[in-house]
Amino acid sequence: MYKRFALFSMPPVVMTIVLLGSLTLLSFYYEKLLINSTNERLKQVADVAAMVFRKEVNHEEGAHAHDVEPASDDEAFFDALIAEVDGIAPGSSIEEDDAHYQDSVNIDALIDQIAATTGSRITLIDQNGAVLGDSTLAELDLLSVANHAERPEFVSALDTGLGRHERFSETQGEDTLYVAVKSYITDHYGITSPYVIRAALPRTMITNQMLQIWMWVSLISFAGITCVVAITIFFKQMMDKQSAREQAGLKAEVKERTRELSLMQQLGSLMSACTTMDSAAKVVHPVADKLLPGCRAGAISLIKSSRNRLEMLTSWGEEWQGADRFEPSECWALLKGHAHCSDDDGLEIRCAHSHDGHDVQICIPLVAQGETLGILHLSYPDKEHMEANSAMAESMAEQIGLALANMRLREDLRQQAIRDPMTGLFNRRHMMDYLEQQVYQTENHHKPLSLMMIDLDHFKRFNDTFGHDAGDYVLKQVAIELRQATGKEDLVCRYGGEEICIICPNRDLEATRELALNLVQRIAGQGMQFNGQALGNITLSVGVTTRRDNETSIEKMLKEADDALYEAKEGGRNRAVVNSDNLPPVSNITSIDDVKPSGQDAG
Repeated sequence: MYKRFALFSMPPVVMTIVLLGSLTLLSFYYEKLLINSTNERLKQVADVAAMVFRKEVNHEEGAHAHDVEPASDDEAFFDALIAEVDGIAPGSSIEEDDAHYQDSVNIDALIDQIAATTGSRITLIDQNGAVLGDSTLAELDLLSVANHAERPEFVSALDTGLGRHERFSETQGEDTLYVAVKSYITDHYGITSPYVIRAALPRTMITNQMLQIWMWVSLISFAGITCVVAITIFFKQMMDKQSAREQAGLKAEVKERTRELSLMQQLGSLMSACTTMDSAAKVVHPVADKLLPGCRAGAISLIKSSRNRLEMLTSWGEEWQGADRFEPSECWALLKGHAHCSDDDGLEIRCAHSHDGHDVQICIPLVAQGETLGILHLSYPDKEHMEANSAMAESMAEQIGLALANMRLREDLRQQAIRDPMTGLFNRRHMMDYLEQQVYQTENHHKPLSLMMIDLDHFKRFNDTFGHDAGDYVLKQVAIELRQATGKEDLVCRYGGEEICIICPNRDLEATRELALNLVQRIAGQGMQFNGQALGNITLSVGVTTRRDNETSIEKMLKEADDALYEAKEGGRNRAVVNSDNLPPVSNITSIDDVKPSGQDAG
């Protein structure tokens, strides 16, 4: 605030200082000019007075005031002076023998007339310094006037014909400018004597003129400074208003950028917390509406793991004018490796997956760590709205890409932690976690929960006969078949070795038994080969149990299923057995010996 005040107050202050300094210098200069001009006028007055005295005393008929040469810059003043002096009436002469007394009245009258005409103080001094007449003194006062023989202007006038001096006048009681000229007057005896005619003006005349000049200059300066201050204040107010508008705009922009950064941070934080793509899609919807004003519709398509197809994950806003599934070659953004606008520099080039329409569409690749994960599609009513949001759309695509990459990485790590690396089935650790979750669901929602334990028949002998590579191949194929034959809620896990456990939420005992029979029949009907060698008939033994009440623990369920599996093996294998605590013995064993190929011992 103080800096701004100093900035705006500096011009008037500097201008005032400069103006006052200039006026001071001009005042000194103009005062000097006035003094010189006054001295020149006083010289002219003295010359005219001398001429008048010569004319009147000497009775010179040829002498006129016009004989005096005027100063070039005072011609107007001199012309006026001549006009006045030519009208003075003739007087008497001065006699050399009695200059102080003879015709003194006429001399005083003549001096008074010249002084009144010129506006100056006129003094007549003889060569000895005696004052013969003075326009400011009465006749009797002349006797008391001091001799002027030592006066500088008198001395200089007698020596050079012209004398000037400035001093304090005791007669007038103020500073006075004196100009004296020497003149020769011849009396009636024919004797010519030198006289000094002195003209004087008070210094106050110049001071008054300077005061008037100062007054006008001060008024003009004050008016100028006032205008400068007013203009400065006006522009300061204008700049303050402009600055206030700019600050308000900056504050609004900062607020908007802060809001956008906060939304972007929330988007990243929420998506980082998501465990599934569906939950991530639900996060994008409300954030995109606030981050991209003017966007009519948006969608996100993800590249499948096969890398040969993209599928729409989610969309928001108006109905998306584009394909739900398309190939990478149908999107210009994937082909170019960067964002593509359908209206680029006046060229309308739409992606093949985009339906024809009047909206401006932009496709932005979702890239993270150099890998393209999908496409962010946005639709705008015109290019202006699209360009206004382009930077934010790019940032949003970058944030979504990073979040999806992190989600995919977490899912990969999670899958590595919960799946068996050879078969791809869930491992025993995940099986126990999932089983605990389902027990909790069963207790709170009173839904059925069943479980089956599966073992490949004579698998040790199979490995000894065909080798462990063939055994691993059989385990992988059986795992594939079991995953394909079970439902979405069923969880197929590798319990250990060749044992497999299947957890069946929301299946009662009868439905689970039917599923177990289907699995036994499905595997027994497979004719597997490994490296061109027939592997014979592969069979399963299955033990089935269900959770009867809340008192049935996980450990008890596993033991019951294992006991049922043991019964199936003891009963001849290639069959499914329900735990005896769940069903009557009459229907707990099912054998499928009729599907057993010839030459293969089912026992």
